[in-house]
Amino acid sequence: MSDSSTSTPVADPSGTTPTITFYQQLASKMAASVTETAAQIPGYTGDLSDSAKKARRVASTDFVTMTLSAVESSEELTGVKQLDVVETRDSLQFSQAFQPLVDQLLGVARRLSLMMRVKDAKAGRGSLLTYGIAKRLVLNPNNTHLAVHVENLKAELKRRRSKAKTSSPTPRPAPSPAPSPAPAGGGAPTT
Repeated sequence: MSDSSTSTPVADPSGTTPTITFYQQLASKMAASVTETAAQIPGYTGDLSDSAKKARRVASTDFVTMTLSAVESSEELTGVKQLDVVETRDSLQFSQAFQPLVDQLLGVARRLSLMMRVKDAKAGRGSLLTYGIAKRLVLNPNNTHLAVHVENLKAELKRRRSKAKTSSPTPRPAPSPAPSPAPAGGGAPTT
């Protein structure tokens, strides 16, 4: 039998194989590593849909720790059975262990997002500068081969800008002020 977790690539009917870049390989490796490690966390794949409504922190970690200590040292509080000592200690250890990782992963996500924006902006600026040069070069009759590129780039810019205009809310014109009432006495005297 074949293992469903491994897949064989489907042959491309055109006979060409898509190029997988270094960055795609790196991202895939990182995603696989995170997924594999996360699957080892007890309860990670459990259904938490009902728990999200109750997931608001109602007491500080210090308060929970102090309460846990009080329950462990008091037979009366242990007998009340309002706090499962083992589950509470597990919850504290879980949060203590994973909070630095959450912070690190959020930092990595923010950094990757910033890097993508910086690289996209740089590529965009270079493309716009090149487009400007191409528009000037196409004026030379010896560079007619560039005309189709300039036309395609111009169409793409127009398409992109028209999307941006339609997606942003159009400001409504300010209502024109109502005409002021005529002064009493019929207005300015006529001669």
